[in-house]
Amino acid sequence: MSQCSHNHNFLLKSVKHPYFCQRYLFSHKECEKPKSLVQHPFSTKCVFKFYTYRSGKGCLCHVCGKGIQGYHYGCSCNFVKRYAHPSCLAYEPTLEAFDGLTMNLHKVAPAKCLICNNKNLCCKVGGWAYVSPCGLYCYHVSCVMKIINENWKKAFMKGTCDPFQTIRDRFPADMNRVNKIAKGKKNEKDRKKVATALSVIFNVLTGNPQGLVGDAKKFFG
Repeated sequence: MSQCSHNHNFLLKSVKHPYFCQRYLFSHKECEKPKSLVQHPFSTKCVFKFYTYRSGKGCLCHVCGKGIQGYHYGCSCNFVKRYAHPSCLAYEPTLEAFDGLTMNLHKVAPAKCLICNNKNLCCKVGGWAYVSPCGLYCYHVSCVMKIINENWKKAFMKGTCDPFQTIRDRFPADMNRVNKIAKGKKNEKDRKKVATALSVIFNVLTGNPQGLVGDAKKFFG
């Protein structure tokens, strides 16, 4: 953060607690000295332009899903309009969720978020997400920031300087939960196939062609 208007002098500092970006107390460095044009991280054909005013009612940041209240970037695309908070475009491209496991920033979540248990943030916004290389584990960037903000006091008391340590602490449990759910669904599917196969055998032995056709459709469908 540096000098801004209204005769306020800002110094660039690392603040270890959550705050609202304002023009008088705290300000994101991306908002204080914004670039007029920014290339979209996931599109070579899309360019963001900086605006100091809200573009219209109901504009949502397509990174975090929250409303646009003031400073923001808007794309120049004709077929779809995207908006983003300046601070959201500054998210780190990677997140180390566990030793040896690095999650990369993607424009959409290929699976349900390990925190909110939804694939999309809302009906209008998918939301950017940190995704594991296998594509099975995802965290919405907005969900990551929410968890960090909720736990910042606990981390501060422990002397933790890395805010992402909160995610690393919870990732093994999140991963195990998803694996258990996936295993349960697989076992249920296998049980249904076995039951259908036994029913097919029974209908063959009893000479019930109508039941055989129905069971074959279930088994191979």
